[in-house]
Amino acid sequence: MRPRILVVDDDREMVRTLCDILRLHGWDTAEAYSGQEAIEAQAKFGHSCVLMDIKMPGVDGIEAFRVMRAAFPELRVILMTAHSSPESLQDAIRQGAYRVVPKPLDLPALVALLE
Repeated sequence: MRPRILVVDDDREMVRTLCDILRLHGWDTAEAYSGQEAIEAQAKFGHSCVLMDIKMPGVDGIEAFRVMRAAFPELRVILMTAHSSPESLQDAIRQGAYRVVPKPLDLPALVALLE
């Protein structure tokens, strides 16, 4: 059984590109375009890992992470950000985010991290 990752970003092109790359590396992928969609998808399908942008309208990535983490304590969540406050990033790490990676993404490093 291949690992399943949920890719979450309000930038639909980013999600499609990341999903294509991750499928080439053996992952089953699912897409979500908001924090709320991510929460619902995780509750319904129980992905192995979540790769999620922090800055999104509505429920942002940090709030979605908190909700998912409460329901799935072992879930690995990697947060992506182009800009976020150092305090919120440190708070996410303290709460159990697996990693916070900067945008633009270093794709080889991201694939290595996921493997």
